[in-house]
Amino acid sequence: MAKILIVDDEISVRKSIVAVLKLHGHETIEADNGVVAYDMIKLHPPQLIISDVMMANMNGFMLREILLQNKLTAAVPVILMTGLANNAGAWGSDPSVNYITKPFTIDELMLLVNSRLKA
Repeated sequence: MAKILIVDDEISVRKSIVAVLKLHGHETIEADNGVVAYDMIKLHPPQLIISDVMMANMNGFMLREILLQNKLTAAVPVILMTGLANNAGAWGSDPSVNYITKPFTIDELMLLVNSRLKA
């Protein structure tokens, strides 16, 4: 299955997503902010990134922008998640990014993950 990077500063959210993805046979790596995530991406390139939007140091939108500037990371699919969908800014401005609003169900998450991995 796929290697998926989960980026969220809330450990309980991150661990819950990791548990679900592992149950579905995926390999997971984790980061608690965009800076750590970018370093991990360079060492362990994932096939998909699931990132929170609102985080300290580097938020999900900033992480996506940095990924787009590098040929090696620009094509990695991204799912951005937040509990503040309408207030997050730039929501939907990048059609290559999928968005999911917290709280979400396991079924919603896996539908989106499977869709992105097939694309």
